[in-house]
Amino acid sequence: MKFRILVNPNAGRQVVLRELHSIYRAFAGEENKNEVVMELTVNSAHAAEALDRAIGSRPDTLVCCGGDGTLSATVDRLLKSGEEIKLGYIPAGSTNDFANFLGLPKEPAEAADLIVDGEARPIDAGRFGERHFIYVASFGAFTQTSYATTQNLKNSLGHLAYIIEGIKELPQLKSYAVRAETAEGGVYEGEYLFGALSNSTSLGGIIKMSAEKVDPADGLFELALVKKPKSLYELNRILLALMGGQVDEELITFVHTAGAAFACAEPMPWSLDGEYVSGGTDVRAEVLPGALKLFR
Repeated sequence: MKFRILVNPNAGRQVVLRELHSIYRAFAGEENKNEVVMELTVNSAHAAEALDRAIGSRPDTLVCCGGDGTLSATVDRLLKSGEEIKLGYIPAGSTNDFANFLGLPKEPAEAADLIVDGEARPIDAGRFGERHFIYVASFGAFTQTSYATTQNLKNSLGHLAYIIEGIKELPQLKSYAVRAETAEGGVYEGEYLFGALSNSTSLGGIIKMSAEKVDPADGLFELALVKKPKSLYELNRILLALMGGQVDEELITFVHTAGAAFACAEPMPWSLDGEYVSGGTDVRAEVLPGALKLFR
């Protein structure tokens, strides 16, 4: 077996650096029978080059080790390459929203064992313009939380860092006049505080959804639109509903869809898997059913 492993050494609390030998040993197997190449990335530019090299070598399995952003960048380049390569993910970030949703092991060596001994199963991905994402495209409140939180704060406080940044956003809450049309023809229009097309039960370490409502491989993502609150009472209702996974709140629209087009009166900043993107006034996001084979 031929493995290519890319490690983001700055992810999370850098715990993964102490586990590199165990990870390598898991992939090498007994008597080092497998071909294993492991590379630590220096920055995003180096990571992109390393990904292209790894994909170009056509391994049996491409493994990324880092946070949700590392996984997202890997997914984007892999899907753009057109190569059908199995994907492994060793979560090593501060929150690991998507990994927690999938139930991946928290210990790096255990996650490596799952990839070596497990099965790569189809999983959906998303496309936002020319950029692919793995679990969420979002706008509005809390969208900036993940990419505005400094790595030092993430390393020091972990999940709590996202809560702190989310609270800091509250005094500057801004709504957007948005028209969203789903691939199935549903139209939703109004002043929205937050919107997301997602494939996870946890967004930004703050917003929660019921596991019963989210299937990572059903060809559908979940569209959530949160109305602009008219009072502190309504804002409190929204926050309690989002943090408690209660999407039946009347101030929240929640539908399953294969994609959606968004039109806004002004350019909106978006977040793809926690990374900032400039969306403009008209954007389209679509689901790519079973686009990846991920060990899970």
